[in-house]
Amino acid sequence: MTSEKTCNSSLLETLNRAFTDAGISDDEIARKADLSSSAVRLIREGKRKLPINAVSKLAVIARLDVAYLMRVALEEYLPGLLEQIEELIGGTLLSNAEKKLIESFRFIGRDYDAMPVIIDRESILAIVTTGDAK
Repeated sequence: MTSEKTCNSSLLETLNRAFTDAGISDDEIARKADLSSSAVRLIREGKRKLPINAVSKLAVIARLDVAYLMRVALEEYLPGLLEQIEELIGGTLLSNAEKKLIESFRFIGRDYDAMPVIIDRESILAIVTTGDAK
């Protein structure tokens, strides 16, 4: 039998890093997520696929943003599905950080025509106000 991984590394790495950083044991994860300890171990080793219906519980246990982790899971398990859902409902699944960015953008632009400018795609996002007051 091979040790072939069935869980994509980005989701797995995100969860494992969060659990390790928070010092949460596999037994504690299993108890809080209503999973067996062996299932948690296999999921964390990448030998068993994380059930999509457990993503929200595990995000809360790992102290991660639920929307962010669900987006990562959907992108890895069902590429393209999230975009179809967002198109159908006319919205985007946002993480708390993304919501805060939008709220800040709206606050800064309340009296001006605010224009987002990406200075360096990997590290800095600036909101520059331009134009006359409304």
